[in-house]
Amino acid sequence: MLDRRQFLRGLSVAAGLAAAPGLLSACSSGSGGGASAAGGDLLVWYWGEQEAAGMKKYFENQVKKYNTSGKDKKGDVKAVLQESDTLYTAFRTAAEAKKGPDVQFFWGGTQALEDVWMGHVAPLSDHVSKSFLDQLDTDARRETFWDGKQWGMPFYQIGTAWAYNKKMFAKAGLDPEHPPTTWDDFIAALTALKKSGVTPLGAGFKDEYLGGWLISYFGGQNFDTIDEAIAVFRGDTQYAGAKYTEWLDRVKELIDRGFFNDDVLSLDLYQGQQLFESQKAAITNSVQPQIVGFERKLGADTVGVMRSPVFGTGKLANFFPAPSQVLTITSFSPRMDRAAQFLEYLHTPAVMKAMYDACGAITPDKRFDTNWLNTQADKTMAQWKATLPNFWYQYYYPFPFERDGVTPGVQQLFQPGGNVPAAVKSMQQAIAKWQREQPAQVKAYKQWQLLA
Repeated sequence: MLDRRQFLRGLSVAAGLAAAPGLLSACSSGSGGGASAAGGDLLVWYWGEQEAAGMKKYFENQVKKYNTSGKDKKGDVKAVLQESDTLYTAFRTAAEAKKGPDVQFFWGGTQALEDVWMGHVAPLSDHVSKSFLDQLDTDARRETFWDGKQWGMPFYQIGTAWAYNKKMFAKAGLDPEHPPTTWDDFIAALTALKKSGVTPLGAGFKDEYLGGWLISYFGGQNFDTIDEAIAVFRGDTQYAGAKYTEWLDRVKELIDRGFFNDDVLSLDLYQGQQLFESQKAAITNSVQPQIVGFERKLGADTVGVMRSPVFGTGKLANFFPAPSQVLTITSFSPRMDRAAQFLEYLHTPAVMKAMYDACGAITPDKRFDTNWLNTQADKTMAQWKATLPNFWYQYYYPFPFERDGVTPGVQQLFQPGGNVPAAVKSMQQAIAKWQREQPAQVKAYKQWQLLA
């Protein structure tokens, strides 16, 4: 959700998905036959230190414990931390050569399914038991469930919300323990904050990532189901009308009222969020590990967490997004069953608790004990997760929609003369271009039946 998207600036996902054979091979990926439990070291390429500080030490410790436990009689696990900007390019090079990791990390949703459709990933559900799958969080599974199979194993979740400064709220005459939940109350709170002399919303859009956050916070509030989100990309309906585009009017209202920092287009995403950390802005967009970091640095009496205010009328309007990063078994691995065994190990209670203790990352597993949580932000988000719909738009749309439509469309809203019709047109054109250039991906969307 943070710097992990750097690779997308220079990577042409479209080039890797142009041919239908990859899609067909993904559908027919099997167990690898008798070689699925071959000997030799099991290579794992993982990521997460960049988003959940402490992940590297945790993962190395667990690999060491796993290797000394004797659980795998045929070889050791070798784990290599990947960099954000080469995570996908390095893997796709390895996949083309059919030589590389047995287990690969992906950012979730369609950012993992793209490699499923390219034939690079084996079905997880072919190598683990139904009882294991039943223990995984259903919302997390849904993001990488496709064509009747489970492809990604939810590794850790990234609850996505807004961090707010309680002391700035109190100074502005707002209740610091009850942040706004409706759009009207949100506008009233931002108005009071601005009047008190602080920047209400700290953000950065120079690096082009803020658009994906804003559409994911607001763009699905008129949906009743997640299927309505992907219907546009199947070609069942147009990206038009209030159901799909009202959120742009809401974002334009925030801009026109001057609630963002004046230099939003000159700052990168991190720099915008740092305005909150340095207490120069009252609210910022953020993810769970970062919000927890804010709380631990500034104190629970200063940092609170709030959900996106509700304006929509859909069943998903009152939601809490907690998308998940995933680990997968590669389609070219000769050690698929051993890879599955290691993935199951990562979901044992002691190992899940160790990950949370080390880096604050929560495993999307029904056996994760919420009594382990030790910050107020985590406890609050756990309650939301247990009681509210979970939907993160960004993990259900193809990335070219964001790159070619959402980003330029929303960026121009921040500029003089920017308008909503131009933003809508930008997104419609991006969808049409993607559908034209990526028939194999469109076919995959048409086959996508969401996990109930």
